[in-house]
Amino acid sequence: MYQDTNYPEITSEDRIALLKEAYLFSCKKDVEVLKPGNVHITSPHKDTDSDDYINSSLYSSENLFLKNSNLGDRIFSSVESTRKLIKKNTNLGIILVCAPLIHSLLQYHTYPLKEALSLSIKNATINDTLLICKAINLANPGGLGESKQYDTKSLPNIPLIEIMECSSKYDRIAYQYTNMFKDVLDFVVPCLNGYQKRYKSLNLSISLTFLEILSNIPDSHIQRKFGHKIAKKTSNQANDLLKILVTDRINRDLFNQHLNELDYEYKKQGINPGTTADLLVAGLMIKKIFKNT
Repeated sequence: MYQDTNYPEITSEDRIALLKEAYLFSCKKDVEVLKPGNVHITSPHKDTDSDDYINSSLYSSENLFLKNSNLGDRIFSSVESTRKLIKKNTNLGIILVCAPLIHSLLQYHTYPLKEALSLSIKNATINDTLLICKAINLANPGGLGESKQYDTKSLPNIPLIEIMECSSKYDRIAYQYTNMFKDVLDFVVPCLNGYQKRYKSLNLSISLTFLEILSNIPDSHIQRKFGHKIAKKTSNQANDLLKILVTDRINRDLFNQHLNELDYEYKKQGINPGTTADLLVAGLMIKKIFKNT
């Protein structure tokens, strides 16, 4: 579990530098470590590769850490700066899940993180909602934003928490907004710490935590694209693989072989556990910020 007491008392400039370093580190690790179905340095998607994701993190970081930015501005300007140079949706989910954490640690850094998150969501204005909807529309992800009650394309004039409560029924990132980032803080970070303590390897802990998330939380990106049945199947596959891989002494060659086989199978079918990766990046960022190593 992350510990708020480990967050250093430093100047605002140093705090921004600390958060930016953690964000860029986590985005870089996201493509360096093999995670079945996700873009990897040696395993791209048909339309994107690891350079697209690394560059996206750099472009988005230009606006994500502005000192006096509102939450909506932080999200929209980061998506906009990315889309000007990367023509595919590479990082909307990462920005949506990381921005509130970053905003809370910048604007409410004297509070415990969950309390700071509550303040960030509570104090979000209607304009924040509009800007976040514009960011979603600009990125144009498959399925996200389409709702009978609230459609982001209509730019609903409602509080942020209200649209996120509606979206949380089918989107796990929206679920974070309405549940104080429970998945990230109470599940992902402890998994990363637990596996790293057990195996003394950050890369191993990242791959295994990815499988843990996918096993326990059916990926909402997959569910929107392929339906509940396929999303559940991918969760079962991840769970089955975990049972094989998690032993007292992991065989690295066998570990990589199994991961590569599942990666090949997912990419052949066009299955990308994108939301799983987004939650992992956010958890890795928090782990880095609070120096849980």
